[in-house]
Amino acid sequence: MNLHIGITTALVAAALLGLDLYATWTVWREPDLTGLQKGLQSALVWMIPLLGAILCLNVVRAMNRAPMARSSFPTSD
Repeated sequence: MNLHIGITTALVAAALLGLDLYATWTVWREPDLTGLQKGLQSALVWMIPLLGAILCLNVVRAMNRAPMARSSFPTSD
């Protein structure tokens, strides 16, 4: 039983480490962020591992998304 818990803990820790590394790499690749913003977002990723990584990945994804039209209805002229 203890071996099972240890293996599960190691797998969860490895997945969390991988997610944090990916989030940090993604933040530092973003050209629209300043050095201070990159540093603060990286600190957030590592101080609040799961939530910080999810938040920063969503921010970078939203920055790279094309703007969407507010309405699909044609405007009247």
